[in-house]
Amino acid sequence: MLSVRDLTVSLGPEHAALDIVDGVSFGLAKGEILGLVGESGCGKSMTSLAVMGLLPQPGPRVRAGQVMLDGCDVTRLQPWQRVEAGHGRMAMIFQEPMTSLNPVRRIGDQIAEAVRVHEGISGAAALSRARELLELVRMPDPQMQLSAYPHQLSGGQRQRVMIAIALACRPQVLIADEPTTALDVTIQVQILGLLRELCNRLDMAILFITHDMGVIAQLADRVSVMYAGRIVETASVDGLFKRPAHHYTSGLMDCMPSRNPSARRLPTISGQPPAPGRLAAGCVFASRCVAVRDLCRTEAPSRAEVSQGHEVLCAFPLNGGGPS
Repeated sequence: MLSVRDLTVSLGPEHAALDIVDGVSFGLAKGEILGLVGESGCGKSMTSLAVMGLLPQPGPRVRAGQVMLDGCDVTRLQPWQRVEAGHGRMAMIFQEPMTSLNPVRRIGDQIAEAVRVHEGISGAAALSRARELLELVRMPDPQMQLSAYPHQLSGGQRQRVMIAIALACRPQVLIADEPTTALDVTIQVQILGLLRELCNRLDMAILFITHDMGVIAQLADRVSVMYAGRIVETASVDGLFKRPAHHYTSGLMDCMPSRNPSARRLPTISGQPPAPGRLAAGCVFASRCVAVRDLCRTEAPSRAEVSQGHEVLCAFPLNGGGPS
């Protein structure tokens, strides 16, 4: 349903562009959930905004690459152009619903607006469809919530409203940008379960963005690990957790308390990610890697397949393999 190939997002003028997303590629099939995971600032959200056509203007721009939605190139179309051309069936859920919902408009009106744009119906029919969408996301007492304002709902309820708005266009692809980060653990589990249920029921593809490896383990079918604007590893969830191939991925997992239950002090990845424009000539992770070699500092690694469907951007991957 979604194919992203060599996507590069840059800041600044053409002659001095800084690539904040560098050659990112991934694909999503119907009914599949792909997790995109990495530290804050690695380019996850910028990737999602570029795919959606929502990069802030003036500011970052797509300098190269392609976004294909169900076989149609939507790379440089604005959101309204996608809707007019019939390519509007991609939606996004943002991290904090309180900054995405209008505080002075009723919930029913905000959902109905999305229904009017994408389905061409209005009035009572749009409100009826809004109620159906609230039922779909398992909102308690959906008829009453239509007349509520955002501040009258809990955090979990507001996120369900955001999911309902996203579903108004009957999306083929749903992008969820850390939608559970601001929620407590109990509500987080409910929202994750709802997304998996909707994925199966509606046969949607979901790109789920997070920094939490535990959430990835619960929800995703496949996972791509991002570092310094690049995808450094992609694998099935089982394959990644059992046999991580990139040293960065292994470091992220070592930081998880569940993998070190007896540790008095959790391991950490030393150093900081490089800033855009200050990337080293070789591997972008070389300055923080515990297994760095001379070659890593001078030559950028090529992408290699360590097993079927498991790719890594590393010259000396874990679990076997020499220079790629």
